Amino acid sequence: MSESIVICVCSSGARESLKACLASLVQQQLPDSYSVLILVIDNSADGDISAAFEPLSEGIKFCRESRQGIPFARNAALREAVALNASYIAFIDDDEIAPKNWLCRLLEGLKLNDADVIVGEVGRCESLEVAVDSAAEYKANSNLNDLTAVKTAVTSNVLFKTELVCAPLSIDFDENMVFGGSDREFFMRVALAGKKIVSAKDNVVFETWPQERREVAYLLMRWLRYGVSFNYRYSKNLNPGKAIALIWLMFFYKLLGAPIKLAVVPIRKIWDKRSLKKLIGMSVADVAYALGCIAPFFGIRLRKYY
Repeated sequence: MSESIVICVCSSGARESLKACLASLVQQQLPDSYSVLILVIDNSADGDISAAFEPLSEGIKFCRESRQGIPFARNAALREAVALNASYIAFIDDDEIAPKNWLCRLLEGLKLNDADVIVGEVGRCESLEVAVDSAAEYKANSNLNDLTAVKTAVTSNVLFKTELVCAPLSIDFDENMVFGGSDREFFMRVALAGKKIVSAKDNVVFETWPQERREVAYLLMRWLRYGVSFNYRYSKNLNPGKAIALIWLMFFYKLLGAPIKLAVVPIRKIWDKRSLKKLIGMSVADVAYALGCIAPFFGIRLRKYY
C-alpha cells in the first residue's frame, strides 16, 4: 500500500518566488511507493493566488484561508492534509527553492532515525536567481544515520508524521501567535509529548533574503520577536517557576553574550571589516533577543510579524 505526503506551502501573495518554489516541488523525486500532493494555502487578501499559477496546477491543490496570519494558514494546511489522508506532512516557505532530492532525503532521514519529525536548514541568497541556481547545484551526500536530536523545529524545511496532529495528541498551531513563532511552539509541544525530532543540517533549501530584510530596523525587530516568542512558548508549556527561571537565564545568556563577542574582536582580526560588521550585528541581535525575552513581563506585546 502506498503512502502519501502532502507538501504544505502557506502564502500571502502570488509572488515570483512562489512560482519558483512550486516549480521546484513538482520536480521532487520519490520512490514509486509514495504519492505526493502540493498543497498551497492562499492566505492573501484577495484570495486569487491559484489564478496566477494555472500552468503549474497539475499535482497542486489550492485552498483558501481568509483569516490573515501565519498560524491560521498553517492550521488550515493541517486540516486539509488530514482530510486528504496524508501519511506525512511537509512544510516549506513560499520563498524557498528545494533541491530535487530534498523531500526524499527528509523521508529517508526520518525513517533511518525512527523519528517523528525531521527538520532541515535554510540557505539565504541575495536574489531569487541565486536561490534557484543554488538549489540546482546543491549536493547533499552526508550519511543520514544517527542524526542529532533537537527540542523544536520550524516550518521552513520540515517533514513529520500526520499522526502528531490527530487524536490523541491533536497538536496544532497556536493562533494567538500572529506575531510569529507558532512553529517553534508547535514542535516544542511535540517534543514535550515524548516524540523524537532530529536535525538534518545538510538537507538545505534556499530562500531569497531581499534587501529590506537586511535593514537594521527589520533585523532588530525580528530578533526582538524571537525573544518574545521564546518567552511565550516557555511560559505556556512549562510550570511557572521553571519557565521564569529559564527565560531569565536566556536573557542573561544573550545579554552577556553580546559584549563577550565584541571582546574577542582583536582575536577575530579587527582589520577585517566584513567580519567585524558581522560580529557587531550578531552582538546587537543578541541584545534585541534578550530584551524580547523579558518584554512580556513589562506588558510589551507584538502584533505584527517580522
